[in-house]
Amino acid sequence: MTAEAREIASILLARPIPSLKPSNVYDSSLTPRIDALSDSIPVLSALHLLNDDIDRAHTLAQSDDGNLTSNYLHAQLHRREGDYWNSKWWLGTGMQSSHPVLDKVHGNTYQAKQFVDDCQAVLDMSYRANELEARQWQELKLTLEYALDHEKEI
Repeated sequence: MTAEAREIASILLARPIPSLKPSNVYDSSLTPRIDALSDSIPVLSALHLLNDDIDRAHTLAQSDDGNLTSNYLHAQLHRREGDYWNSKWWLGTGMQSSHPVLDKVHGNTYQAKQFVDDCQAVLDMSYRANELEARQWQELKLTLEYALDHEKEI
Protein backbone atom coordinates (compact mmCIF):
# COMPACT_ATOMS: atom_id res chain seq x y z
CA MET A 1 0.00 0.00 0.00
CA THR A 2 1.33 3.40 -0.91
CA ALA A 3 2.00 6.00 1.77
CA GLU A 4 -0.72 8.21 0.28
CA ALA A 5 -3.26 5.36 0.44
CA ARG A 6 -2.24 4.71 4.04
CA GLU A 7 -2.81 8.39 4.89
CA ILE A 8 -6.23 8.44 3.20
CA ALA A 9 -7.20 5.21 4.95
CA SER A 10 -6.26 6.67 8.34
CA ILE A 11 -8.45 9.72 7.66
CA LEU A 12 -11.41 7.60 6.62
CA LEU A 13 -11.03 5.09 9.43
CA ALA A 14 -11.07 7.95 11.97
CA ARG A 15 -14.38 9.35 10.68
CA PRO A 16 -17.66 8.87 12.52
CA ILE A 17 -19.51 5.65 11.75
CA PRO A 18 -21.31 6.23 8.44
CA SER A 19 -25.01 5.75 7.92
CA LEU A 20 -26.34 2.60 6.32
CA LYS A 21 -27.35 4.53 3.22
CA PRO A 22 -25.21 7.61 2.56
CA SER A 23 -26.73 10.63 0.88
CA ASN A 24 -23.46 12.42 -0.01
CA VAL A 25 -19.76 11.77 -0.38
CA TYR A 26 -18.18 12.09 3.08
CA ASP A 27 -15.13 14.18 2.08
CA SER A 28 -15.07 15.24 -1.57
CA SER A 29 -11.50 16.53 -1.19
CA LEU A 30 -10.39 12.90 -0.87
CA THR A 31 -11.93 11.83 -4.19
CA PRO A 32 -9.14 13.09 -6.49
CA ARG A 33 -6.53 11.82 -4.03
CA ILE A 34 -8.02 8.32 -4.13
CA ASP A 35 -8.37 8.46 -7.92
CA ALA A 36 -4.66 9.30 -8.24
CA LEU A 37 -3.46 6.27 -6.25
CA SER A 38 -1.56 3.46 -7.91
CA ASP A 39 -2.94 0.82 -5.53
CA SER A 40 -5.05 -2.18 -6.56
CA ILE A 41 -8.67 -1.83 -7.65
CA PRO A 42 -10.07 -3.42 -4.46
CA VAL A 43 -8.10 -0.94 -2.34
CA LEU A 44 -9.33 2.02 -4.41
CA SER A 45 -12.91 0.75 -4.41
CA ALA A 46 -12.83 0.17 -0.64
CA LEU A 47 -11.45 3.67 -0.03
CA HIS A 48 -14.18 5.21 -2.18
CA LEU A 49 -16.81 3.13 -0.37
CA LEU A 50 -15.44 4.26 3.01
CA ASN A 51 -15.75 7.81 1.67
CA ASP A 52 -19.42 7.14 0.79
CA ASP A 53 -18.64 7.60 -2.91
CA ILE A 54 -20.87 4.81 -4.17
CA ASP A 55 -20.56 5.72 -7.87
CA ARG A 56 -16.76 5.61 -7.97
CA ALA A 57 -16.63 2.47 -5.82
CA HIS A 58 -19.12 0.86 -8.20
CA THR A 59 -17.22 1.76 -11.37
CA LEU A 60 -14.02 0.26 -9.95
CA ALA A 61 -15.57 -2.89 -8.47
CA GLN A 62 -17.49 -3.56 -11.67
CA SER A 63 -14.32 -3.16 -13.75
CA ASP A 64 -12.65 -5.88 -11.65
CA ASP A 65 -15.42 -8.48 -11.92
CA GLY A 66 -14.11 -11.91 -10.99
CA ASN A 67 -11.87 -10.66 -8.20
CA LEU A 68 -13.44 -11.98 -4.98
CA THR A 69 -12.74 -8.82 -2.96
CA SER A 70 -14.05 -6.52 -5.71
CA ASN A 71 -17.16 -8.69 -5.99
CA TYR A 72 -17.68 -8.51 -2.22
CA LEU A 73 -17.29 -4.72 -2.36
CA HIS A 74 -19.84 -4.75 -5.18
CA ALA A 75 -22.33 -6.46 -2.84
CA GLN A 76 -21.60 -3.97 -0.08
CA LEU A 77 -21.99 -0.89 -2.25
CA HIS A 78 -25.33 -2.08 -3.63
CA ARG A 79 -26.56 -2.59 -0.06
CA ARG A 80 -25.41 0.90 0.89
CA GLU A 81 -27.11 2.51 -2.11
CA GLY A 82 -30.37 0.74 -1.31
CA ASP A 83 -30.30 -1.75 -4.20
CA TYR A 84 -30.95 -4.65 -1.82
CA TRP A 85 -31.91 -7.30 -4.36
CA ASN A 86 -28.70 -6.66 -6.32
CA SER A 87 -26.63 -6.79 -3.13
CA LYS A 88 -28.00 -10.22 -2.30
CA TRP A 89 -27.38 -11.40 -5.87
CA TRP A 90 -23.72 -10.40 -5.54
CA LEU A 91 -23.46 -12.17 -2.19
CA GLY A 92 -24.56 -15.39 -3.82
CA THR A 93 -24.34 -15.83 -7.56
CA GLY A 94 -22.06 -12.86 -8.21
CA MET A 95 -19.32 -13.84 -5.77
CA GLN A 96 -19.53 -17.58 -6.49
CA SER A 97 -17.77 -18.29 -3.17
CA SER A 98 -17.70 -16.75 0.26
CA HIS A 99 -15.18 -14.06 1.22
CA PRO A 100 -13.08 -14.34 4.41
CA VAL A 101 -14.38 -10.98 5.67
CA LEU A 102 -17.99 -12.05 5.04
CA ASP A 103 -17.36 -15.18 7.09
CA LYS A 104 -15.76 -13.17 9.90
CA VAL A 105 -18.46 -10.47 10.07
CA HIS A 106 -21.60 -12.41 9.20
CA GLY A 107 -20.75 -16.10 9.64
CA ASN A 108 -21.99 -17.25 6.24
CA THR A 109 -23.70 -16.08 3.05
CA TYR A 110 -27.20 -16.74 4.39
CA GLN A 111 -26.54 -14.46 7.37
CA ALA A 112 -24.96 -11.82 5.11
CA LYS A 113 -28.16 -11.80 3.05
CA GLN A 114 -30.17 -11.53 6.28
CA PHE A 115 -28.05 -8.49 7.16
CA VAL A 116 -29.09 -6.94 3.83
CA ASP A 117 -32.73 -7.58 4.73
CA ASP A 118 -32.19 -6.07 8.20
CA CYS A 119 -30.63 -2.95 6.67
CA GLN A 120 -33.58 -2.59 4.32
CA ALA A 121 -36.10 -3.03 7.15
CA VAL A 122 -34.36 -0.69 9.59
CA LEU A 123 -34.74 2.38 7.39
CA ASP A 124 -38.27 2.68 8.78
CA MET A 125 -37.28 1.76 12.36
CA SER A 126 -34.25 3.78 13.48
CA TYR A 127 -33.99 1.97 16.82
CA ARG A 128 -31.73 -0.72 15.28
CA ALA A 129 -29.80 1.57 12.95
CA ASN A 130 -26.89 2.07 15.38
CA GLU A 131 -26.33 -1.68 15.73
CA LEU A 132 -26.44 -2.26 11.99
CA GLU A 133 -24.28 0.79 11.23
CA ALA A 134 -21.64 -0.51 13.66
CA ARG A 135 -21.67 -3.93 12.00
CA GLN A 136 -21.48 -2.35 8.54
CA TRP A 137 -18.57 -0.17 9.70
CA GLN A 138 -16.72 -3.26 10.95
CA GLU A 139 -17.33 -4.93 7.59
CA LEU A 140 -16.07 -1.92 5.62
CA LYS A 141 -12.92 -1.60 7.73
CA LEU A 142 -12.13 -5.30 7.56
CA THR A 143 -12.64 -5.36 3.78
CA LEU A 144 -10.20 -2.48 3.37
CA GLU A 145 -7.70 -4.22 5.65
CA TYR A 146 -8.10 -7.44 3.68
CA ALA A 147 -7.60 -5.66 0.36
CA LEU A 148 -4.50 -3.96 1.74
CA ASP A 149 -3.06 -7.18 3.19
CA HIS A 150 -3.68 -9.12 -0.02
CA GLU A 151 -2.86 -6.38 -2.53
CA LYS A 152 0.12 -8.25 -3.95
CA GLU A 153 -2.12 -11.27 -4.65
CA ILE A 154 -4.74 -9.21 -6.46
